[in-house]
Amino acid sequence: MQAIKELKLEKEIYQEARSKNLTLEEFLEHLDPSPEYQGSLAKMSALERQLLRHDIKVAGPNADVLEKFFASSSSAVLFPAYYQAQVQAGLLATSIVPELVATVTDIDSHTYSSLWMAESEADRQLQEIGEGAQIPTTTIQTGTRTVTLKKYGRLVNATYEALRLQRLNVVSVFLQRVGAQLGIDESDAALSVLINGDGNNPPYGGPLDPTESETSGTLDYDELIRLYLTFPAGYKCQKIVAGDGTIRTILNMSEFKDPWAGFNFQRTGELVSPVGARLLRWTSAASLPSDYVLGVDQRYALEQVTERGLTVETDRLIDRQIERSAVTKWNAFVKLDTNASQAIDINHT
Repeated sequence: MQAIKELKLEKEIYQEARSKNLTLEEFLEHLDPSPEYQGSLAKMSALERQLLRHDIKVAGPNADVLEKFFASSSSAVLFPAYYQAQVQAGLLATSIVPELVATVTDIDSHTYSSLWMAESEADRQLQEIGEGAQIPTTTIQTGTRTVTLKKYGRLVNATYEALRLQRLNVVSVFLQRVGAQLGIDESDAALSVLINGDGNNPPYGGPLDPTESETSGTLDYDELIRLYLTFPAGYKCQKIVAGDGTIRTILNMSEFKDPWAGFNFQRTGELVSPVGARLLRWTSAASLPSDYVLGVDQRYALEQVTERGLTVETDRLIDRQIERSAVTKWNAFVKLDTNASQAIDINHT
């Protein structure tokens, strides 16, 4: 087997990674690039190769116990990266944010000045101009006030003595569950911004103005068509977010029971709406009212602003002080284009 590159793993590597605005996983990949390998090693991440070099198995029925990380000072340095990777895996498995955001911006601050562009179609259109005439101008500028990032986190309270002989495959399940809750929380925040605005006043970043149902309390195929058509020219309803009651209604529509749509649902479990948008189930009434059917054009809807992404207390974890270790993430969402999200309010006419 091809030899794995031996890296000098010390506590300071985390500070070096932060100075380059990288996670340890990303920094390890910089130091030990996957393209330099062949075969199975090329398919692994740099973190996975370093775990293999230290003979630490984190998955499967023969996974090692947590204590194995602390067999040497260099393997102990890998523990926070493993910890963070498991929390991140849980977050990504639960969050619908990747389905809603157009772009992600990493900053080194807790505040952010967002951009906006003139909203009227006349201000955006290319126009025929005569020779020597002034070219119409589209203005892109910052909002009237900044968006403030909010801190999301969870304190994990477990002693090293309680965990040291636990198998890593079991520990991973609990860390992923912590990440899953962070994914739920950030999804709630993203949906809240789409519906209630990001704190800036209209014409940019303001709250959603839903279309009212033609018949109060009724959702039928025609209402989904109306939602689809509320998007102006140049926009497209790519995603539909709805609660359980609404999802049930949609899945039972005769139009949804088209043989091909039904076959895809039965074969893959993938929810497909009758208007071709990807259907996303969201059950939290705290962010999505139960009578809302929310349509989103992901290309222009939201900007996710984060500071350094997901972080864990590295020094504490390396020193085996696992008890009361914090997992945190600074996050904010900016409404990029008010035309990119539309909604039907089923219970109002």
